[in-house]
Amino acid sequence: MYYRRDFRLPLLLLLTLPFGALLAVPEADPARFENAVRAFEAEDMAQAPPKDATLFIGASNIRRWESLPGRFKKSPVLNRGFGGSQMSDVVHFADRIVIKYRPKQIYLNTGGNDLHAGRTPEEVLAAFRAFAAKVRQELPKTQLSFLSIPPSPKRWDEVELVKKTNRLIADFIAGQTGLEFIDTFPLLLGADGQPRPECYVEDKLHLSETGYDVVTSAIRWQSDIRAFEKQDAENPPPAAPIIFTGSSSIRMWKTLAEDFPGLPVINRGFGGSELFDAVTFVDQLVIKHRPRQIVMYSGSNDINAGKTPQRVLADFQAFAARVHTALPDCRISYISNAPNPKRWAVVDKMREANRLVEQFTKTDPRLEFINTHDAMLGADGLPLPGIFLRDDLHMNAKGYAIWTKIVSPFLK
Repeated sequence: MYYRRDFRLPLLLLLTLPFGALLAVPEADPARFENAVRAFEAEDMAQAPPKDATLFIGASNIRRWESLPGRFKKSPVLNRGFGGSQMSDVVHFADRIVIKYRPKQIYLNTGGNDLHAGRTPEEVLAAFRAFAAKVRQELPKTQLSFLSIPPSPKRWDEVELVKKTNRLIADFIAGQTGLEFIDTFPLLLGADGQPRPECYVEDKLHLSETGYDVVTSAIRWQSDIRAFEKQDAENPPPAAPIIFTGSSSIRMWKTLAEDFPGLPVINRGFGGSELFDAVTFVDQLVIKHRPRQIVMYSGSNDINAGKTPQRVLADFQAFAARVHTALPDCRISYISNAPNPKRWAVVDKMREANRLVEQFTKTDPRLEFINTHDAMLGADGLPLPGIFLRDDLHMNAKGYAIWTKIVSPFLK
């Protein structure tokens, strides 16, 4: 829940002070990034930046995020990361590479370099407050989201400073309209409490594509996961449940409890999600409930987004591995990708993903493949008429009746 409070006066006071006055030690010389900022300005001259863009700004984990545009296709994206930068640098160059774009959304990820350079968590907070004040004054309608400082294997000796800084910024943001704290820190840790190796490149400092998967998931789904947590707090789930998770075909299965009476089923579907999202939030979605069985439908959105069947398999394998590390006896049942009319152009890739996953499930008795695909086709080999909604993507009650009949024998 968000609580409103009037913080306009403190923000205005911050804007009247020189930024250096907020710091216990002199800020780093921003001139070292003048060439990088001029390069951004030259880019803007060569091609006008889009209006109402989503702006990502910060240090090297932003600058190196080459897959960024493909991950957020619903809005034009601007990457204005400059490697090695500190929070004070973002404040210094805000007019030239933030405010002038008038973005509708800003994602900021910086602060780790500040701590590594010897700044205190309080100084990093002060710098963030100054940036937030600048944005609030110049762009009152723009949403500002702070991506938490990630844990770094290379700088693990600084982890307590990182935790404190994240906590200070999260506490400052809490309840303020237009500000959001996105906590990627715990999602980048493994069951041992250490940074997940697969989330970092060889330098053990910067994020890998798997690490960017985590950040992408947090941006897209943090609010949904928190809604599940609130739901759990208000209505605790049963012991040893059967958890259905995956994308919108699970989320929209409103009759789940009625279709499987007497069974402790829980719906943890979140529409639009891909398999890597389930991997990112595996602890919050399933492991914490210690289910006896997981029923998953995911992969269709992955294929539609241009991922290969091999990537679908790899992400399902990663999901199964994470589950079985924590819950060795948990059964995982994978529902085949559906042959819906809207995505018929990629049906061959869907079928190949199904084949690969089915083949993999045969290697472990704790895994099973539930083939609903064939039953959703008519004698002509095309999707059955009358089992989909008007969007030709999601199922109606007749479609779910087919699923219920096929899935039911697999539930125990």
